[in-house]
Amino acid sequence: QTCPTKSLCYSFRMPISTEQREWLALHLVPGVGTTMFIRLLARFTTPRNVLGASEAALQEVVGPKLAQRIRQYREVSDVDAQDRLLAQYDATLLTMEDPAYPPQLAEIYDPPLVLFARGALHEADNTAIAIVGTRNPSAYGARMAERLGGELAARGITVVSGLALGVDAAAHRGALEAGGRTLAVLGCGVDQVYPAENAELMHRITQSGAVLSPFSMGIKPSRGHFPYRNRIISGLSLGTVVVEAPPGSGSLITARNAAEQGREVFAVPGRAGDRNALGPHSLLREGAKLVESVEDILAEIDVSGAVPAEPRLPEAEAKDTPPARGASPVPVPNGLKEGEKDVLAALSPDGSFVDEIALACRIPVSEALSTLTILELKGVVQQLSGKRFAPR
Repeated sequence: QTCPTKSLCYSFRMPISTEQREWLALHLVPGVGTTMFIRLLARFTTPRNVLGASEAALQEVVGPKLAQRIRQYREVSDVDAQDRLLAQYDATLLTMEDPAYPPQLAEIYDPPLVLFARGALHEADNTAIAIVGTRNPSAYGARMAERLGGELAARGITVVSGLALGVDAAAHRGALEAGGRTLAVLGCGVDQVYPAENAELMHRITQSGAVLSPFSMGIKPSRGHFPYRNRIISGLSLGTVVVEAPPGSGSLITARNAAEQGREVFAVPGRAGDRNALGPHSLLREGAKLVESVEDILAEIDVSGAVPAEPRLPEAEAKDTPPARGASPVPVPNGLKEGEKDVLAALSPDGSFVDEIALACRIPVSEALSTLTILELKGVVQQLSGKRFAPR
């Protein structure tokens, strides 16, 4: 898979290594969750040393029952079967020691020890926003999810969701149609297609992002898996946007996870009295940021690492479109400071969004906005509709 320009790419097409096999063998032992795994590594340094330790030494760390289980499973855990499935589905295994393991996910409490993946992760995926919501959205909710997914992706922000029907699928589609990147987190193995209706969408995501799971190959979807999957969705993201969610929705669990992880929580308001609006409205009452447009999201997060996606054109249109000519340079009045000159030079005559200016000048959105305000007061910049700015 080809990496975007100026983006570090991690490809998931490498054979499983000896070290990964050892991580996987320990991961497959029932009862060895993240806490126990880390406790074992603190004592024995590597999974290889854990698997080779005596039962007596293991008991000192994890007690007799789990020590006995580790000794038993090191002989019978079917790492070879997992390796065959990884190869069959062109997937890979990421351990917490792997440089490709998402750094933001590693920061949360109880992160997954390993991730199974189909597709590719890029360094740019560290600037990601989750969009989640009900499986049964209104036409308005589906449009909002797709629109937000597309506008975020167009600005180089990776869209994260859970590949469910409804809001999740709409957000993924929006990102893909904008020519951007999207990550899907599953509550089953990455060799499973769930739901079946999203088989084609899942394939498209592996081509323009990645499908991820903390669950081993061959694991079927289960209701008990989804709360853990939701923690990973929020853990991968700088913030989580909830679009339509009735009371009890898993999307609200994702939002609570985001808040606990120190990430931003956003909610799209709905119509008073609608059951799907009850969840977002409760989040807004609890302090979530209100979202009416993508600008409301971008005002709250640092997007300095995002690289805007190349716009996608229909094939016929792309062939007939002549190469774009550079815009005429914006005249720079005397008396402006260097930062003000940079911002003015970044403006398009047709108007630029604040986040686009921040990206072009490599400055925070707040600094771009304050500089634009100063330039507006000086009479050299005007604000257009839709929160766009242009030179006078």
